[in-house]
Amino acid sequence: MATVYLATQHSVGRTVALKIMKPSLDQDPEFHQRFQREATIIGQLSHPNIIPIYDIGRHEKFNYISMEFLPKGSLDEKITQGVATDTALKITLGIAAALEHAHSKGYVHRDIKPENILFREDDSPVLTDFGIARTIKSKANMTQVGAVIGTPYYMSPEQAKGETSDGRSDLYSLGVVLYEMLTGKRPFQADSSLALGIKHIHEQAPKLPLNVFALQSIMDKLLAKKPEQRFQTARELIDILEPIASNKSLMMVGGGTVKSVQLIKTLGSLVAQDLRFFANRSAAFFNARAGKLSTSPAEPTIITSSQLEQTLVAAPGYMAGPTSSIFNDSRNKLRWVYGSLGLLVLLAIGFMFVDEQPNTSTREQWAQLSANGSDETTNAHQNVSDNLLPLTINPIPAEARVRILNIKDKYSTGMPLAPAAYHIEISHPGYASKTKWIRLNARNQTWDIALQKSAQIANPNQLPLPEMVEVYSNSFLMGDANSSTANTVVLENNYLVSRYEITFNEYDFFALATNRALPDDMGWGRGERPVINVSWDDAIAYANWLSKTTGKNYRLPTAAEWEYAARGNTTSSYWWGNNENDAHERANCRRGCKSFWASFFNNKTQPVGSFPPNDFGIHDTAGNVAEWVNDCADKTPASACIKRAVRGGSFASKVEAITAYSQVAITASKSRKSIGLRLVQETPAQQIENEIKNENRPRRRNIFREISDSIFKREN
Repeated sequence: MATVYLATQHSVGRTVALKIMKPSLDQDPEFHQRFQREATIIGQLSHPNIIPIYDIGRHEKFNYISMEFLPKGSLDEKITQGVATDTALKITLGIAAALEHAHSKGYVHRDIKPENILFREDDSPVLTDFGIARTIKSKANMTQVGAVIGTPYYMSPEQAKGETSDGRSDLYSLGVVLYEMLTGKRPFQADSSLALGIKHIHEQAPKLPLNVFALQSIMDKLLAKKPEQRFQTARELIDILEPIASNKSLMMVGGGTVKSVQLIKTLGSLVAQDLRFFANRSAAFFNARAGKLSTSPAEPTIITSSQLEQTLVAAPGYMAGPTSSIFNDSRNKLRWVYGSLGLLVLLAIGFMFVDEQPNTSTREQWAQLSANGSDETTNAHQNVSDNLLPLTINPIPAEARVRILNIKDKYSTGMPLAPAAYHIEISHPGYASKTKWIRLNARNQTWDIALQKSAQIANPNQLPLPEMVEVYSNSFLMGDANSSTANTVVLENNYLVSRYEITFNEYDFFALATNRALPDDMGWGRGERPVINVSWDDAIAYANWLSKTTGKNYRLPTAAEWEYAARGNTTSSYWWGNNENDAHERANCRRGCKSFWASFFNNKTQPVGSFPPNDFGIHDTAGNVAEWVNDCADKTPASACIKRAVRGGSFASKVEAITAYSQVAITASKSRKSIGLRLVQETPAQQIENEIKNENRPRRRNIFREISDSIFKREN
């Protein structure tokens, strides 16, 4: 809305920053009022950390504001070079002081970001650009109701929702700026303003790295989603930060390691608990071996390792006969206990201090898992054997470039490769490049990969559609093959089924377009994770809306369609076979799919496609989230159906409950954090055939509509 020039005020001989409003916007009342309001607000605010104005006026057709020139650049420039922790705290304190003053005068800035924080010669921070500031007490709003005001990367959740904001909104934005100064990156990243807004509303910011972890509690309070959970005033923030900035003993930074007293105490407490646990267990074990088992096994005598060895050494005849073997065995057991205890301590330290891993983009995690520590992928092209398979990638457009990133050989159509996971890159001018992990096996040797035009990617309003896989008609044995309830089912028509579970990206677009509440993501993240906390009714509404919007017939699968697609043309309990132990690295479930140590912690959803597909190329039919199907959970007629079938098990299920025939009954109006959905779609040929049938079907008269039309649409 304006351009800022470096200028000289001749009357006093000083250098100034001259902000001139663009003449083309002068006729727009809203922009004109914003420009005038900025000058009015700054004129009422006198504070060392708020930019002062020298003059305001109009010359010919130009409106201008003359302000102090700040020569040391913006915070945005400093962040690119790296900001020390003590410097970040001083800058935050300066801007917090500016906000305290502005809020006390009744003004909310609403656009706190690094570009609006400039520096004087002495490196003191100055807050600028009050162009979209608002009076706290004023009910007047320069923007339309529900409009989003602010910069998406730094806006508060209430700003993202288009709701009224107060000074606590500025403190949230300042928290985002502080996070960026401490880490060098913004807490939330996305390709569109809409996606950023959703993350600000629902997602928790990643934890601070270890070297600034002592500030985590302050960061959590600054970035709280609800305003009442944040610092209520800038003064509260200042009172917390000032002692830390002035006394480095509260957060000692040296050699890149935070020496937080609270963190050390927590670690010490955990280790002490572990020591007590192993002491009790080892005492009970050795007392039992020495024939000194307590009369009350539930309360074993606690002895130290030195007392234990003294007891064994002092025993008569400990070097001869059976007693000697007990002693030697006991010493071995003691060494084993010490080794296990050391491992436990290391694991405890690792779990407490390990940095949060970056989110793996889209659908690549499963291939990383399957390729780690194995020569199957990286050396597959070097292993000449009779098991080589031809790999064919059909890119769309056909002239697109194809590369295989995890081998050295140049791709050629039908090139022989060993069955393994391969990382494919497709690129073409004018299209957005795509990388995709695929699994080459006997049933998946040809892959069709379509690129999207760059113009479509750049448009945040582009409707995200689920990627579909065609499943061909067939008959199969439905249910547990070892059960008498299994029966042969015939699927007469081909159909399309979504390759992945419906994601938050896909469902959120529908929810925002229809003014529905966004489902809770439990703080695990949205984007490419499967949508959760949606009821059967929500799933039906999404399918109907998608059908109406696209003109294609989307719906929930029947139980038979779902199970056949989930099996991938197999007859086993799981798509990979009957061995539940093979679920590791193939499915996401609570028990049986993970290691012993991981099972101690709560599980959660993983991004769709994080695990390998079945032989139909369909991902996550076992675990991750259970999926609604159209069928009733019992033989109740559809018109009276209360509970619907949910198939496939979830991240919260045991491995025994994620088979291809696993099913539970859930009330259709209820939602769960473990339940999502997958859609099917008629093939184009089948859709045309159904439309012809519908056209030839006798039309049923709607007497009520005919009477209504005759009454309300008559010319007289």
